[in-house]
Amino acid sequence: MKVAVNNNCGRKLDVKALKNACLRVMRAEGVRKDAVLSLSAMDEEEMGKLNRRYLRGDGSTDVIAFCMGEDCEQGYLMGDVIICPQVILENKRQYDVDEARVLEYVAAHGVLHILGYEDDEEKDWEEMDRKQREILGLPGERR
Repeated sequence: MKVAVNNNCGRKLDVKALKNACLRVMRAEGVRKDAVLSLSAMDEEEMGKLNRRYLRGDGSTDVIAFCMGEDCEQGYLMGDVIICPQVILENKRQYDVDEARVLEYVAAHGVLHILGYEDDEEKDWEEMDRKQREILGLPGERR
């Protein structure tokens, strides 16, 4: 399994921690060993553009996930998880996760979306929250 991290947000990131968080989710969910995932960190402006273009959302958001699910020479391309650290840190209280780990928590959420989890309903969001916390060893619950 491989996670490629692209930092396009202009902020220092703990790349190793982000990779490990994604890999923990991938292993826990039984993802293929040849799986490749892309994790990108974007600034608010770029995230807002992606949100408008692909999700018809208004403004920036914390995470967007694009599933690919294709075989190629490098392995099995799972997809792209895009996070916006600025939005995540501005809204950190809603996650009830220590600030040092909140980016990992949201990256893990994106990986679960790639794997087919949805959070449109409150019960689904709660299931994802529980799973993220369990996999990453995080206490607490969403506020």
